[in-house]
Amino acid sequence: MQNFTPNFKNIVPGLPQIPAIPPMPQPLKGIVKAGEGAQFKDLFADMLGKVNSMMSKSEQLTEAAVTTGKVNLHEVMIAMAEEEVALGITTQVAGKFISTVEKLTQIQV
Repeated sequence: MQNFTPNFKNIVPGLPQIPAIPPMPQPLKGIVKAGEGAQFKDLFADMLGKVNSMMSKSEQLTEAAVTTGKVNLHEVMIAMAEEEVALGITTQVAGKFISTVEKLTQIQV
């Protein structure tokens, strides 16, 4: 797909040029090595590890904010929001996986 660069300067004078839209990144680029397939268990384990590190970061920032007061409150809130979103996504993925396994076990051969 080509980069799309609209040219509206000729249509509306004084309107700034809109930058080109970059192409979509390749899915799982950098996670899966060339020539290898990604295993779901590896991707899920990696995701759980990242969620766990986000949770511990949030807890550490909260504790530091309460005990020392030297941590910016905005950083604590951002870390807590990131943790909440990551945990929600993980819960949804796990729920979809369980639902898929249940559907597969109901298939009659």
